[in-house]
Amino acid sequence: MPATAYDAIPYLSHSFPRSHPERLTAVAKLFGLDAPPLESCRVLELGCSTGGNLMAMAQNHPRAQFVGIDSSSRQIAEGWKRIDALGLKNIRLRHLDIRDLRDDFGEFDYIVSHGVFSWVPLSVQDAMLELCHRHLARSGVAYFSYNTYPGWHIRGIVRDMMLYRSGQFTDPATRLSQAKALVEFVAGAARSDNDPYRQLLKNEVAGFEHSDDYYLHHEHLEEDNHPIYFHDFARKLAVNGLQYLGESDVSSMVSSNFAPEVARTLHELGAHDLVQMEQYMDFVRCRYFRETLVCHSTVRLQRQLHPQVVKGLLLATQAAPEAPPPEPLDPAVEVFRTPAGTGIQCRSPLIKAGLRELLKHWPMPVSFADLYACCREKVPPNEGAEDARSQEEFLASELLGCIAAGVIEWYVTPPPYGLADAPYPTTIPNARREAAAGGAVLNLRGEPIELDAIHRQVLQRLDGQHDRERLTDALLRYVSDGGHELRRDGESTAITDPFEMRATLTVALEKVLENLERSAFVARPAATASASEAG
Repeated sequence: MPATAYDAIPYLSHSFPRSHPERLTAVAKLFGLDAPPLESCRVLELGCSTGGNLMAMAQNHPRAQFVGIDSSSRQIAEGWKRIDALGLKNIRLRHLDIRDLRDDFGEFDYIVSHGVFSWVPLSVQDAMLELCHRHLARSGVAYFSYNTYPGWHIRGIVRDMMLYRSGQFTDPATRLSQAKALVEFVAGAARSDNDPYRQLLKNEVAGFEHSDDYYLHHEHLEEDNHPIYFHDFARKLAVNGLQYLGESDVSSMVSSNFAPEVARTLHELGAHDLVQMEQYMDFVRCRYFRETLVCHSTVRLQRQLHPQVVKGLLLATQAAPEAPPPEPLDPAVEVFRTPAGTGIQCRSPLIKAGLRELLKHWPMPVSFADLYACCREKVPPNEGAEDARSQEEFLASELLGCIAAGVIEWYVTPPPYGLADAPYPTTIPNARREAAAGGAVLNLRGEPIELDAIHRQVLQRLDGQHDRERLTDALLRYVSDGGHELRRDGESTAITDPFEMRATLTVALEKVLENLERSAFVARPAATASASEAG
């Protein structure tokens, strides 16, 4: 197989949580599809790069099997080094062209392809969908991310400009720097700050500052970049015996998240055709990227979301009230907002009590039954007008609204993280490895988290062999060796007395473990086996 552009400039492989089986099975559940169980599933990633996304999945699901294929021999070789370093036994990577995958690969419950579909020749796109039909289990789910129109009509102007300038050079670094410089020049050359063209280019230049060079090179300077309208993608699915299941971000599918007058018109335009509705919403958003879930066309889906489905879910949220809490039964409107800025207005005391209860347990999810029992204690049913059953149905409906708004996360099975109350708390091998290496550390939710030195010292010792006493001993050695200075509150003098240092660190350790728990670094008991089996 000939060398590829990814051999010359590797595309760094990260965890993409929206492509993980936990997310796929949770979205499928909303639409009436019971996807295969996660514990023993088989997952295939097309265009796996160095396998970073698969490794995050493999550590969380030690009894499942993960296979990745990629046409870059350099990236596959680098991936195997990482797999060996982590001691993972349930993942394998293959240097293979997507078009060469044969039937003996078998059937997979989940097929994932992030950042590949738009960046390959059209013949490979067709092969990917044909492969998906051939190798996806009957009730399986596939994930594809891709560039879309109409947004990429705008971004394509920038790509064309960059391609034209970069074509005059051969060195990859020079090609990219010259291409970026041209866009920056043109953005600054427009006569007026109100010029739409200048604003378009300035937005792209701002994006350059937050993007790695390897990403910009493959996004803008690759020979292949084929955006597609969503309705054309849906047509390609149908030709291959597949159908649109939904988006990894379900809130993007909900027209009521637009302004009321926009939502009304969208409903009039596409109420009876889901594909049309999605395309009209893309037009309104000027959407340029999608993360789409796919299943077999023979699967019957429930397109009308019903509150009843919420009763079988585990629920979690980071949404917090913007203002101090009112009286428990105050019917005033209250806004709850996630750290990412997504918000929802709540009037019912019942849903406000529910959101506060979920926030208290974050990141651990709570079953609907347990949440309802707690809310009923805080907000008893009204006499006569509202019995317990109608209150339960009302809460389920309100929670479904929060899911649709992107305020609540939901799970079908418990996530791999848990509480730090075990005698020997543990985490996954990769988190310990990254904690020791420096830089951001990937938690069990697949999110990069920045940690200070003390948290790193504790995290890299969460191996199932350190109880609190041994963890405190390790922190004491670290501090005594000059790694960190302990001070009393409000004082500048360092603590040097060994007994006081130990007492201070004993208290600090509990806070550190609580922080690591809230940041989803502590593995739940069932996932502890993941760490030991993974080495």
